[in-house]
Amino acid sequence: MNETITLAMIVKNEAGNLENCLISVRGQVDEIVIVDTGSTDGAMEIARKYTDKVYSFFWREDFSAARNFAVEKASGDWIFYLDADEELVPGSGDLKCLAARDLCPEAYLLPINNPIDGVTGEYNRFFVLRLFKNNGRYRFKGIIHEQVAVPENGVVEIAEGPVINHRKLPAGNRNRKRGRNLSLLIKASSADPRNRFLQYYLGVEWLMLGKPERALQFLQQAYRNLTDENLLFRGPALRYLIICLNALGRLDEAICLCLEADLKYPEYTDIYYLGGILFEEKQEYQLAIKWLSQAVKCGTPPPLYSHQNGSESFLAFYHLGYCHEMIGQTDAACGYYLQTLTANPKYIYPVYNLFLIILAKSGPLRALEYFKEKGCLNNIEIAFTAAGLFFKSGYPDLARLCLEENGTDRNKDEKFRFYLGKYSIFSGNPGQGIEFLKQISAESEFFVRSQIYQAIALLLQERYSESKSKALALWKNRLARREARILLGLTRQMQKKGILDNCPARIGEDDMLGAVREILEECGRCLPDGRVSAGFDSIGLIEELESITKNFSHKGWLTLYEYYRDKTCAWRDFVNYKFGLGGGRS
Repeated sequence: MNETITLAMIVKNEAGNLENCLISVRGQVDEIVIVDTGSTDGAMEIARKYTDKVYSFFWREDFSAARNFAVEKASGDWIFYLDADEELVPGSGDLKCLAARDLCPEAYLLPINNPIDGVTGEYNRFFVLRLFKNNGRYRFKGIIHEQVAVPENGVVEIAEGPVINHRKLPAGNRNRKRGRNLSLLIKASSADPRNRFLQYYLGVEWLMLGKPERALQFLQQAYRNLTDENLLFRGPALRYLIICLNALGRLDEAICLCLEADLKYPEYTDIYYLGGILFEEKQEYQLAIKWLSQAVKCGTPPPLYSHQNGSESFLAFYHLGYCHEMIGQTDAACGYYLQTLTANPKYIYPVYNLFLIILAKSGPLRALEYFKEKGCLNNIEIAFTAAGLFFKSGYPDLARLCLEENGTDRNKDEKFRFYLGKYSIFSGNPGQGIEFLKQISAESEFFVRSQIYQAIALLLQERYSESKSKALALWKNRLARREARILLGLTRQMQKKGILDNCPARIGEDDMLGAVREILEECGRCLPDGRVSAGFDSIGLIEELESITKNFSHKGWLTLYEYYRDKTCAWRDFVNYKFGLGGGRS
């Protein structure tokens, strides 16, 4: 007998998310019920493309009431529910297989990934009750962070898939939703102050809003009042409590919690990872290594424990590398940093550490060879990161080689052409750089900067009339007028026809000096590779930039002083690192 599944949703102003959500459930559900609580953005027009079961519900600040209304409209044998900013991960599992199992339970907990960082792929995983039989025994309770009330024990099972992915909202939207949630949670808590689930959610909302001092009491109460029968909540309450204490600088209290949890929950990977971070912050690196190694040994914890992905792998590897680096064991550190990149190439932070270690030990050429030997440059994002580090350290030729070593076909990638053009210019190949930058389309996010670098390349080649034309074209773009005026001034100076005049009121003095410094910093990294013809006036360009800075206003001297002071400090810090004067290395 085929069991049917209804997707039951409540929606308000989710036009930007709803279609992706509905596409993700194709082939997984037989019926879609969407209840609108007051949309004004076209979300309902999208909903009607996928179902004729679209209903309106007057919002009365009660999520359970709206969800139960959706359940009442469902005719499927099973109810599955999602929020509009959630999607099923393709290939992660089949709802119909769960519903069709012999002797299947009445409800399933499914994994949901809440993103921490969309760039690096970090997320927190929880198991939530999202699939249950439509037999009248299951209804939602709670006006906020509503839960399905389970009538008896033994009717719910855990399923490893399908996986639900929660989309990361822009910061403004997240904070607005958290503000709404807090208002409803405070209202619910005033009516039921001893409710340990409300205490948990209040703590989490305050913590996510960056208010650990307000979160602390709620998380302490939740962890104290929840029992192991509620491990789905007690586990994350413990984890968030440790994070909260860390944020408040109460490291010893957090460590005590980790020590207690080590005895009570020896399978909970995240506790060992967080303990390692705490010891690392206290600069007790050997203890940190012990705890982080245990996190790796534990692996992914059982599903009942909420889990931050990577705490058993790439995150632990990275911090193991850092701790070994801090005690002078750089070979071991490099090994862990490489393991980090292997486990998660999107987590690029170890590239910085590897670069600094190899640069200090063996110099820039060896650093480039190291990245090549380890295959790091085959990943384009790692290649971009390494190239940026070489450029900022004053090696534009090696930055260019980082990108040239990448084997990916990047012919149509404007980001690749932009940086290859930029690094070509500052490594003494302005003509080649211009050719790359000419391929950047006017619609590209890199277009304005590509025009600025082309003008700089023309100045380096002493092609002043062309540089002036490029600067005048930039002037037409209001967002590039600071740079356009600087480039026009440079052209006049290098032709010995005058200096940059006083700044008009519409362009602030600080903005202009900031732009001059940015260009000076870029040009100050110019390091021709020795094959450059005589027509490459990098020294003259830098001298004229210094002159413009000094003569621009009385603040110009200070800007120039700060620029060279910062360069000196950066060099001093590198020398301290290289020769172990920073206090942490043997």
